[in-house]
Amino acid sequence: MHRFYVPNIDFPNTGTPGPGAAKRAISLDGPTARQLKTVLRAETGDRIRLFDGSGSEWEVEIDHVGKTEVSTTLISTVEPVPEPFIKVTMLLGLARPERIELAIQKCTELGAVRFVPVISERVQGGVTGAPSASRLERWRRIAIEAAEQSGRATVPAVDAPLPIMDAVNQQLADQPLLCMWEEHASKSLPLSEALKIIKSLIPNKSDAPDAPGPPELSALIGPPGGLSEREARAIRIAGAHLVTLGPRVLRSETAAIAVMSAILYELGDLGG
Repeated sequence: MHRFYVPNIDFPNTGTPGPGAAKRAISLDGPTARQLKTVLRAETGDRIRLFDGSGSEWEVEIDHVGKTEVSTTLISTVEPVPEPFIKVTMLLGLARPERIELAIQKCTELGAVRFVPVISERVQGGVTGAPSASRLERWRRIAIEAAEQSGRATVPAVDAPLPIMDAVNQQLADQPLLCMWEEHASKSLPLSEALKIIKSLIPNKSDAPDAPGPPELSALIGPPGGLSEREARAIRIAGAHLVTLGPRVLRSETAAIAVMSAILYELGDLGG
């Protein structure tokens, strides 16, 4: 069944006021209506699902397909796909747009809750590599489309870029951070060992049912060319774990997907 992200969904009551007014309706317009009408060729009676990014989802039935609007009626609420037990924020060293786009798409599918582009010494794409407003909006749209495709009822945030140490210190204020750094493997923990340390710090769900919300973790993926030794030293002094992914050289987007997958696997959220 096709799913669509519609922010700030509000189902007003329709029909005769009073206890019998059980039907609720919403009209869809803009890109969603255009896709339903011209791409999917939706018809009256078809059912689709809507979610607003907050974790809630609904099934609706199409009542009418107009020139610019599609009217629907609420059928039922839908139990959303569970989110990962741990909330993972991905800090992505700025690179060519297609690399960032692939990392955002695949890590959204896996369950990342937030992306922070970071500006570092070896950034790709000009003096700062900072994306334009339209590029940033495209990245947010990619996150929405990946959430639609993967069944998630939550859409991860894509923040404006930050200087690398600003981003690192912001995350370390309330959660552990794993920094991928390969230049001196002897100074970095294997990812499996780092995740075991993180796992030991997380209360077991059955042992701590009153724990305040899900645990959080950040992972920093450097740009193509990696982080400089000066940056890695500053990040380690700030309190992050320097981590290695092994002897093979991975592209930055591949590293992001591998790290996100490994975090979920080790913590039991990838088929566990």
